[in-house]
Amino acid sequence: MTVPVRFGLVPRTFDGATSAALDRIVQAMADTLGVRVGVQTFPAPAELERAFARGTCNLVWCSPTLALTSPTFRRGEALATSVREGVALYHGVLIVRSDSAITSPLGLRGTRAAWVAPSSASGYLYARVTLAGHGIDPEDLFTREHFYGTHGGVVRAVLDGEADVGATFAVFEGGDPSRALLRAGFHEVDGSQDALRVILCTPSIPSELWVASTSLVEELGHEALVDALTKLDLRAPLALERCFGCDRLERTSAPDLEELRRQLFDAEALGVLAPD
Repeated sequence: MTVPVRFGLVPRTFDGATSAALDRIVQAMADTLGVRVGVQTFPAPAELERAFARGTCNLVWCSPTLALTSPTFRRGEALATSVREGVALYHGVLIVRSDSAITSPLGLRGTRAAWVAPSSASGYLYARVTLAGHGIDPEDLFTREHFYGTHGGVVRAVLDGEADVGATFAVFEGGDPSRALLRAGFHEVDGSQDALRVILCTPSIPSELWVASTSLVEELGHEALVDALTKLDLRAPLALERCFGCDRLERTSAPDLEELRRQLFDAEALGVLAPD
């Protein structure tokens, strides 16, 4: 009997609406693949990684940096990536409360920082690389740094005054940060959209990846899995937007992954990303 698909993820935020949308996603995948599909959520990327290593999950949605730096995920196969506003990229932003006296990264010394996870592209790594690129050493910039596990957790920490600054994701019109901000991590937490503002935007980041275990690819086939993922915008468009904040999924691009590997190498050279 065909091994069922066991999908795992760390949701950006998790509530009843997200849970219902995930149910719709896995049902749409099951209908396309003709096998049972289950879903499990995790509070942090490290727990998702452990589940993939154990085989508890055999298909995951994760940060591109985690997918390419984790020995566990590197043993899998990248199938698809998220597309937003026609482009398979997004940005990281640093956010502060609207009433904060901090107006630029130069005002961050001695503040408390909220991050998503050490492997998060927009929620940690790219913000630190960008600060270093501005001549600001992130290593001794903050008095306290804490990982909250999710983008929603970061937003709430800044909103509630637990942190002075936080890192999250942002999607701009046409992928251009000089144009309108269409969605961001702080748009998904009630009461935060007008209460927070951006003080720094990172360079573009390749979108999140869907990674399958080699055993799942061998069982169901690479093309069948890609087909099921890239048809989600037809079968469950609203659920896709709710869960992943994207319009559709597309097949992964080898050049984009290679560019990300180069950027990660640069981050390691800057001391922002520790080598394996």
